[in-house]
Amino acid sequence: MKRISRYIAAAALCLAAVACYKEDPITSELGKPEYTVTDGADSTTHFIYDTWQKTGVFILTDYTSKDYVWNVSALSKNVLSKVKADVLPDAVYAVKKSLFDLYSDSFKKQYFPMKVFVADTLNTSFASNVTAGYGRSYIVASELRKETLPMSAEAALNYKGKVNAMLWGYFIYMNGLIEIPEGFFSPCADFYEASYERDTNKDVAGYINSVGFWRYDETNIVYAHMAPSRAKDVADFVEMTTTHTKAEMEALMNGFPILYMKYNILLEAVKNACGVDLQAIGNAK
Repeated sequence: MKRISRYIAAAALCLAAVACYKEDPITSELGKPEYTVTDGADSTTHFIYDTWQKTGVFILTDYTSKDYVWNVSALSKNVLSKVKADVLPDAVYAVKKSLFDLYSDSFKKQYFPMKVFVADTLNTSFASNVTAGYGRSYIVASELRKETLPMSAEAALNYKGKVNAMLWGYFIYMNGLIEIPEGFFSPCADFYEASYERDTNKDVAGYINSVGFWRYDETNIVYAHMAPSRAKDVADFVEMTTTHTKAEMEALMNGFPILYMKYNILLEAVKNACGVDLQAIGNAK
């Protein structure tokens, strides 16, 4: 891997950094390894080590703010707290089942972020106690604590949707690692990041579905019903698809032709770009 300085200032290098960061070991300015990954007899340590060996992805459970605040060309406002030792095996297992087990090693090597943080708590500039988050070179799988682990089947399904939405919408799409046709976005061009004008007597969810979105942006702190960004739109479709079977998706999209069209465009684009069938992930729930 081309060695990546923690302090790259030029934003123009961001995508190049994401694309090549796994070719050689990550090193700091002083030439020391960024992280040390060692094998162990327990399944958790071995999984972390094996993943790094095969894909170059660091699954980080022991970290400080310097590991996630630096964000290539800016500073992240994320604040993470580490998973407690007594639930660490269950936490890593939850991330393994909801994310890593769903994709091939070759896919992870090319499309996964350099770092995946395993966290007890994630607070962002927009919200507290967030399930999943992102930075330029990482994603965060959070809400992993004694109260949530081990997960029930329903909770694990919902968790899978959240972390995969973060991977595809806020890492793969935002970093330009695959191309999504403009036809996915064009039906909603007049709505992105705009406040819905609505009559309170209307079916809000039905109106949102009719214009091609799954939901409004619940993290918005200014407007009660804000249409999502393009990245969140991708994330929402991935979350829905990876947590529902094809039959369930078709039932939910019945009567909403824009949803159905965008669903088909996204699935075809992902499959053509990297061979992943997102609906197969949902079908296997």
